[in-house]
Amino acid sequence: MTDEEVKMNGTQFEGKEVYVKDVFTEIAGYYDEMNEIMSLRMIQGWHKYMMKLAGDIRGKKCIDIGTGTGEIAFLVKENAGPEGKVIGLDITPEMLKYADMKMRENGRPEVEFVEGDALDLQFPEGSFHLVTSGYMLRNVNDVQKAIDEMYRVLDHGGKVVVAEMATPDNRFIRYFYNLYMKNRVQKIGRKYDKGEKIDGKMPAYDWLVNSIKGFPHGEVMAEKFRKAGFKDVKAHSKNFGAVNIYEGTKE
Repeated sequence: MTDEEVKMNGTQFEGKEVYVKDVFTEIAGYYDEMNEIMSLRMIQGWHKYMMKLAGDIRGKKCIDIGTGTGEIAFLVKENAGPEGKVIGLDITPEMLKYADMKMRENGRPEVEFVEGDALDLQFPEGSFHLVTSGYMLRNVNDVQKAIDEMYRVLDHGGKVVVAEMATPDNRFIRYFYNLYMKNRVQKIGRKYDKGEKIDGKMPAYDWLVNSIKGFPHGEVMAEKFRKAGFKDVKAHSKNFGAVNIYEGTKE
């Protein structure tokens, strides 16, 4: 795969869907802790900014795609209120198990967690007022199709808000970012993944770090949202480009 292909579509390879599912099955129990480390403890601030972009969703029906252990879905439900309905969808049952456990044991807001594929959402067109997603797109094998599906299930007037990590463009910042990822994130990840390859490929946290490298971001990704049909698309770069948050509306 050429650098340009990676820039447009992320890292793709045969068997990616199965591999990614196996990765997240393996790391489900410590996913939240490692997200805090990978984000330099800034992930909660990113999620609050997503809710600011989402606007007033009180009483609305919403879906969080690639919900993982449910952190964004819980925040959406807090903002949607008692009359709002929130679905958290993920392809990995083990991740949903931890999301459901947090809801039942930690008193988190009530979210309906369902197993499903971001590339083939089993909901009618126009089902939701808000679609959110965090750090999922680099894990799918067809980024454009995932965004197209987000557009399809949104109702007219609805909004999409998506967060994804990226390698900072600034060369100086990128140098220290890469050092942090290699010398802290991957080393801490070794405590959990033991450096064991999954499905004969790379260990879990090697994938999660390497999948960020070259992943499309900024205007390249914003154009994918426009291609799906979204209007008023904006890309918000946070923390020197370490995360990009995209918003768009369906007219």
